[in-house]
Amino acid sequence: MAEKRGCFKTGCLGCLGVLGVGLLFLVILAGVAWNGARDKEVVDRELSAPTEVAQLDAPDVVSGEAREALASPKGGRLVLNLNQGEFELHRGAPGQELTIKANFDDDIYNLEDKFETLPDSTWVYQVRFYRTIGGMQALLRQVFGGGHNNSIHVYLPPDVPIELVIDSEEGGFEADLGGLWLTSADISFAKGGFALEISEPLHEPVDSFVIRSRMGGFDAQGLGNASPHRLVVESRMGGAQVDLSGQWLNDCTAQMSIRMGGMAVVLPDGINILGVATDGSDLTRTDQELGLPTLSLSLTQSMGEIDVVR
Repeated sequence: MAEKRGCFKTGCLGCLGVLGVGLLFLVILAGVAWNGARDKEVVDRELSAPTEVAQLDAPDVVSGEAREALASPKGGRLVLNLNQGEFELHRGAPGQELTIKANFDDDIYNLEDKFETLPDSTWVYQVRFYRTIGGMQALLRQVFGGGHNNSIHVYLPPDVPIELVIDSEEGGFEADLGGLWLTSADISFAKGGFALEISEPLHEPVDSFVIRSRMGGFDAQGLGNASPHRLVVESRMGGAQVDLSGQWLNDCTAQMSIRMGGMAVVLPDGINILGVATDGSDLTRTDQELGLPTLSLSLTQSMGEIDVVR
């Protein structure tokens, strides 16, 4: 009579085989990371966008407001897709090109840009910084001493109108947008944190200012100095500090949203405030004054809380 094989014995041998393959894979990955840690290549790179090409020469036969409109900069759209690093946004000097200064490990990361002039003389400038190896391999390099703190500094000209778009993940950035000429701002961040400040009024009020954060936290100060017509702040799985103080010049519709986290909203002075919280409590000020801008505030809370303070 033939002897029966135990399924437990066969299953264990199969599991050991899979485990062995997994360990071998980790050993190979660690070896690659070890070699890469010794071969890191830190470089400095500088990129710039010729935003002056959007300047139009006004003919001598045109005068008054028409000439001024023709001679003014057309501006454009700046799209920053920056990941896995430390990023800072600064106000550049008047007349300076839009400039990117970077320091990073060229063996692991890549920095690329694309500049395009549109038919209406506006422009689109896209800057992308990203990792070229897998996350596990990058982590092992860090363990073996091959890590490097990447840094990207972005200098924005204050005399050119810019539609600012930031899409960032796994890192952090600091930005002071005070004094810039922004037409709108759209900031999305995931798996990290950032500190945003508008230390002085912008060149003119922006149409829209949007901040979205996921799995992280942020601190936004002086948003009133942007004086947006539309303000949207959303936070998911994190925390947020939102300071609405600053020089408000027009009415604003503001939407604050939190899901799985907490948010503190600091109300500004010198502005009428309207709004009702999700729990029904009235945030309407009774001392409204004619001639002052009005902030219409709406709050959305899900598995989290928004704390409105003065």
